[in-house]
Amino acid sequence: MRKLIGDVILRQNDVQLYCDSAYLYIIENKATAFGRVRILQPGKMDAIASYLEYDGNTKETYLKGNVVVTDGEMTLKTEILHYNTASKIAYYNTPAVITNAEAILKSKQGRYDSNLKKLFFRKEVSIAHPDFRLRGDTLHYHTVLKKADFFGPTFIYSDRSTTYTEGGWFKTQTRESFLTKNGQVVIDSHQFIRADTIYFNDSLQRGYCKIGVQIIDTLEKTEIRGGYTRFDRKKGTSVVYDFPLMMNFSDPDTLYLTADTIYQNRIGDSTNVLLAHFQPVIKKSDLLLLCDSLSYVEADSVFKFFKDPVIWSDDFQITSQFMELYTRGSEFDRLEMYREGLMVKEEDSIRFSQIKGKDMTAWFADRQMARIDVKGNGESIYYVEREDGSLMGANKIESSDITILMENNRPVDIRFYKEPVAILHPIDKVDPYAFRLKGFKWEAERKKLASFRMEEAFICNPERGLYQLLNLPISAAQPTPAVQLQVPAPASE
Repeated sequence: MRKLIGDVILRQNDVQLYCDSAYLYIIENKATAFGRVRILQPGKMDAIASYLEYDGNTKETYLKGNVVVTDGEMTLKTEILHYNTASKIAYYNTPAVITNAEAILKSKQGRYDSNLKKLFFRKEVSIAHPDFRLRGDTLHYHTVLKKADFFGPTFIYSDRSTTYTEGGWFKTQTRESFLTKNGQVVIDSHQFIRADTIYFNDSLQRGYCKIGVQIIDTLEKTEIRGGYTRFDRKKGTSVVYDFPLMMNFSDPDTLYLTADTIYQNRIGDSTNVLLAHFQPVIKKSDLLLLCDSLSYVEADSVFKFFKDPVIWSDDFQITSQFMELYTRGSEFDRLEMYREGLMVKEEDSIRFSQIKGKDMTAWFADRQMARIDVKGNGESIYYVEREDGSLMGANKIESSDITILMENNRPVDIRFYKEPVAILHPIDKVDPYAFRLKGFKWEAERKKLASFRMEEAFICNPERGLYQLLNLPISAAQPTPAVQLQVPAPASE
């Protein structure tokens, strides 16, 4: 053994060791260094410590006491560090702090590969960045790419969002996140996003979700499900397809919408435009609608239904070339039917009461049709009942304009204007097939199609939990959002 004192310098290949004093074991090819220890491997690592043990055969290095390591990209501080000068890999089992130009990282265990410029963290991992905070169980961080890979439960907090995932990556420079396992995001404390895959660029405020998509907005009281969605928060646009399903809970009678594609454009705080195309279907407890495409403008509270829309409400079937449905809050106000408006009520399997006109307006009260106005070329066929409920006859009326007052979805008063012509035909003289107005069509097959499309959307987007189920407490340092993350409980050991 040799004892070296004062400005000691030892070298083996590209490894240089500096210290105040050292023991050099010649036969074992080992060294122990004390006081202001520095070990340098140019281009790979530069470390200082209070104490060091070095094995020249295995190239293993043990550093202890205020250990500080730097590679030009980051600085690592811990109490004990193991480093192999051959493999260029360091590891620690004591709490460590890693600092680079952008963030501060902490963990209780870790490994650093200076060849890959990559850090591997475990146990109580955290990143503190000016724009976000991260905490998790296992994380890999690439110092050159500024990229963090997640393994296990991980939370990311920013001013506007809280993110949870069990797999994926995050880039600290561009603030891009890619969540691949149980990804969940809460934005602005009221919007909740969950999907099997979520990509979001926080700098550009846009991203996409794939497979099992669920988006809940507690302010709008809406939920969107689908197979794929793209969104741009700066432009206020989003598009959902692959069996999308939109639900509005603002009324106890939930409104459901499905289509091939649903597109939204929110401009400012008040203007919201909704478009749905290729056979959209709307469903409420007492209403089912099918058309080629539709639009909704929130500022006007008007739904527009294009290309041969058909509505089924209770026993009524309503058709025209084009329709507009005006709403007040969550209630229907009136339905405008333009060009060849036709309302049909099924009395039995072969008899139908009918109302037809150039243009028609149906007014609603208490969620039921209260009045129907026919404007131009008015025609009506309705079956008259006796007190016992049996059919007495069929009334066939022609009048330019007609007003029909309704109660419980049945006519109680009919008013005709401009030279009406009315004939009551005894029921035994009525041929049900002849008593059908021009253009009559009973859309039974389209009703089956509408029901099938809605059922298909539910099958492809099963229930994944609503507000009351999203109840995981958020860290006390974060404001508690109206919608919270739903994190699975850990498996028992």
